[in-house]
Amino acid sequence: MIPSAGTSISWPAYWIWEAFSLAWPIPEEGPLRARGIQGSSVVLSLAIASALALGVADYLGGVTLRRDGRDQVALTYAAVGALIGVVVVIASVPIAPPDNFASSDVLWSVAAGVSFGLALPLLMIGMARGPIAVVAPVLGLVSLAVPAIVGPILGDQLSGLEVIGLLLALPATVMVAASPQASSTGLPIPRALLLATVTGALLGSAAVFFGQTSQDSGVGPAVVAQVIATVLIFGMAATTGRLVRPTRFALRPALLVGVLSGLAVLLSVLAYQRGPVAIVAAVIGLAPGPTIVLAWLLVDERISRTQAAGFVLGVAAVVLFAFG
Repeated sequence: MIPSAGTSISWPAYWIWEAFSLAWPIPEEGPLRARGIQGSSVVLSLAIASALALGVADYLGGVTLRRDGRDQVALTYAAVGALIGVVVVIASVPIAPPDNFASSDVLWSVAAGVSFGLALPLLMIGMARGPIAVVAPVLGLVSLAVPAIVGPILGDQLSGLEVIGLLLALPATVMVAASPQASSTGLPIPRALLLATVTGALLGSAAVFFGQTSQDSGVGPAVVAQVIATVLIFGMAATTGRLVRPTRFALRPALLVGVLSGLAVLLSVLAYQRGPVAIVAAVIGLAPGPTIVLAWLLVDERISRTQAAGFVLGVAAVVLFAFG
């Protein structure tokens, strides 16, 4: 299968595209094709790869903070990771170069970068001060609800199977993110709910903004958004006095977090350009799954029954998306 002329994929990426196409059978028709997509296999492959990269990055981010051992250094490592992410997305330009980076694409990219740059520090505050059992599920639900509601309003058309998959993905996101260990410390519940709602809305808005960029813009939106988010994160870290020198033992996983985060942004942008925002966001919203599995395998953390049920619902949702 050869990518169509409007996909903004250069020949070095053709073999990646072909590998994605072999992963799932490509439907001859469906709502994904309405956006000029070569097939749902590519969109789902990009979204799944992005979710995996985010999940592994989240786990390594926890490893980084534990190795450092100092309080209030999360923003420093977020800034370092964001800077490495800039290098990753810039290096990807030859793979999917912009054919036509219109002014509207630039504006949507700037909006996505601002949303993402504001969301990440709030996310770290919420996860650090908790309670995680409140913050994580609410954040996941809101970040998925925003594109699920706005996407169809902006013209995304979903099949019956995809609607069912989306309805399964909503509780799956909440269940997978649910912490088996509720904490009685941290922020008061009303403030935690507000923080999680605002953060989820920002992340969901970034997904919607990326979805408005054209395929002809290639990875241009990822570059613009990553640069703006990095500037915002560095600025917040500096103005709050939390920009400190990273320790040598924690720097290595922090660099790997940056590579994976940049790759996740790149893959998600390409997926949002090619598929319905609600579906792509639903798949990427399952990113806590790989984080939990790694914690279970490597540090013997327990997977609750609720999380296991969430995994099952998430897999079922992805299957429905594939056949939708």
